[in-house]
Amino acid sequence: MTDDQSPPGQLIWTLPEPPGRSTTTLSRADILRAALTIADAEGAAALTMRRVATAVGASTPMSLYRYVGSKDGLVDLMIDAVYAEIPLPPTASDWRVTLERLSLDTWTVIQRHLWFGHLVHTRPPFGPNALRYFDFRFALLESLGISADDMTRITNAIDGHLIGTALQLAEETRMRTRTGLHTDAQLDAVATPFLQPTLAAGNHPAFARWLENRTVAATVDTQGPVAWTLAALLDGITDRLGLPQRP
Repeated sequence: MTDDQSPPGQLIWTLPEPPGRSTTTLSRADILRAALTIADAEGAAALTMRRVATAVGASTPMSLYRYVGSKDGLVDLMIDAVYAEIPLPPTASDWRVTLERLSLDTWTVIQRHLWFGHLVHTRPPFGPNALRYFDFRFALLESLGISADDMTRITNAIDGHLIGTALQLAEETRMRTRTGLHTDAQLDAVATPFLQPTLAAGNHPAFARWLENRTVAATVDTQGPVAWTLAALLDGITDRLGLPQRP
């Protein structure tokens, strides 16, 4: 059985880090750093215990299990490490300003770790940094006097937007790396010759008008569209639940 096919392991937070040994320099922190480096560079699919063992100079993948229990334990640590990077903003008088700032800061961090979208729902996010993050967000929403179910709906909507966009961006990044088409302008230049005969036939006039009138960016903007959709989500949530409007 490979490490990717092993049964789910127990939460890393229930496993104290073992004491060091004179025969090895391995540590949980070293293993975590190696795993983050691999996943950041190559994505979640590249993360195997064998790759991590090689990166830290361990003789076999089994050498790592003493420190992290299983690959699941390592993923627990990785997910919590991402939450640790997200700054908690000062609480403003306007709940929405605070929630918007927290969400955009979350997106900034996720962009550094696009594998997060693939792995975050594979393990319970019960690490200390994840709980710190969730507690802050729930305290903010709790102050609005809404139900726990509505708090859940709001957080699911925001997380679905951020994590879904991360998954999309991860796949798009892989495509751009594979093809060498790193900007929208480059993609447009390649696609245009294939589209022209179809559009010239006049069977898709609305699509043709959109294609002609849209803005083709010279660089990939990963912040603006996320912020726009987040604002639209919060507009709808505010209206639907009758929450305080912007001052």
